Amino acid sequence: MLVGNDDNADLIGVQRRLQARIATLEAEIFPMQEELSRLRIQSDLVGRALNAGSGETGTPDALNEVPTVRASVSDRIFDILKNASEALHVSEIKSRYLAKGYVIPGQGNESNLLVYIVRDHRFVRVSKGTYALSKGEPLGNVVAKPKAKRRRRKKVREKSNG
Repeated sequence: MLVGNDDNADLIGVQRRLQARIATLEAEIFPMQEELSRLRIQSDLVGRALNAGSGETGTPDALNEVPTVRASVSDRIFDILKNASEALHVSEIKSRYLAKGYVIPGQGNESNLLVYIVRDHRFVRVSKGTYALSKGEPLGNVVAKPKAKRRRRKKVREKSNG
C-alpha cells in the first residue's frame, strides 16, 4: 500500500512534533539527573562523616547501601561497543546510546559523543567516523604519542634608516 503525499506530510508533521517533544524532555531531565547525582554524593559524604565522628566501624542500614555510581559517557560508549563486538559508526553509537535511555550531554549531537570517544584510550578509529574498542596494552603501559613540533616563523624586524 502506497502512502499519498498528504499522508506523508501528516506523518512528517507528527514526527517533527515528537522529536521536538523528545528534545524538550531531554533538556528538562538532564539537569535533574545532575542534581540527583550531586545529592547522592552529598548524602554519601554526610554518612561517611557521621561514621567517622562516631568512631563506629559498622554503618547504619540506610548508609550500608551501595551508592549508585553514575557511569560516565565514555563508560556507556564502551559498553555499547563491547556489546556490538564490531566497529560502529558514530551515528550508530548515538542511536544505541539514545535507545538505552541515556542523555547526550551538551546539544545532543554526535560531535558531543566524539569528544568522549577521541579522548579515551579505550577507543580507536578504524575508518572515517567509525570506532571500535582498542586491542592495545593496559592503561599502565600506554605511552603517549609525542606531538609533532611546529616550526616557528621568525619575526621580521623593520630597519629604521635614521
